[in-house]
Amino acid sequence: MSEFIYSTRNPQVPVAYSRCNAMHTQCEILLPNMAEGDARALVNDIWAMVAAADAAYNRFRNGSPLSVINRNAAREAVEVDDEMFLLLELSETFRKSTLGWFDITANAASRLSDRHLELDAARHTVRFFSDGISLDMGGIAKGFVLEKTVKMVSGATSAALISFGGSSTAAVGSHPMGAPWPVSVAHPFYADRPLNTFNLENNSLSVSGKDPSGRGHIIDPTTGNIVSKEAMVAACGASPLVTEVLSTAMWLAPESDRAEILAAFTGYQAWELLPLATGGAKVNRL
Repeated sequence: MSEFIYSTRNPQVPVAYSRCNAMHTQCEILLPNMAEGDARALVNDIWAMVAAADAAYNRFRNGSPLSVINRNAAREAVEVDDEMFLLLELSETFRKSTLGWFDITANAASRLSDRHLELDAARHTVRFFSDGISLDMGGIAKGFVLEKTVKMVSGATSAALISFGGSSTAAVGSHPMGAPWPVSVAHPFYADRPLNTFNLENNSLSVSGKDPSGRGHIIDPTTGNIVSKEAMVAACGASPLVTEVLSTAMWLAPESDRAEILAAFTGYQAWELLPLATGGAKVNRL
């Protein structure tokens, strides 16, 4: 179910807004200076794509391709489609480039070996090396789908702001008033105060840490346990997929690994955001 609103309150800058609940979050799109019919057609295409991805990469949905992998890959090689295989290959590449801190096999059973799965490019199959392994592609799938959304929007208009749950945001072009899009990170203690504000223009921002309810949800790939800490990490750069991966890895990684991880992602920046009980935050460039 999606919502679409078109406003001509400012006739010089008409604005289309749409939102849809998918991928365990609220996805939103803001489209200034588009005709109503064009904007509606665009968001309908986007939400259809997002829904298809949600159906494919939701490990909790019975019968989804990912649930089929998790259920069968320890017993036999499971054939997957081109996009799923691409995401599995990308996940393995990112695991290596983040020194293992981004890992879609992050659960206790996966800690038995440094090698958790085998990908056969010729047959497009995946197989687990042991029982008990389970893939969770929530993080990389959200970044991947946001990147696809940016490409769809960029092909139709020169200015837009796209948010997947507030933790993953992408800006196409600049704000209709000419400046970069100001994007604030919500303060976990004060709903009316931003933790920090970033200016986006043809780039993306991903923030990792606790979810909006204050619960930890990111798993430490070295232990299989959920991590909980007050500090967040924000990553900014051209690709929503890369910023999603980078913010997660940098949040989990110890200080001794962060510089090496960030150096592997040319053109990307990261910050640690430590919320203060008095409001505001301590912001450290990583």
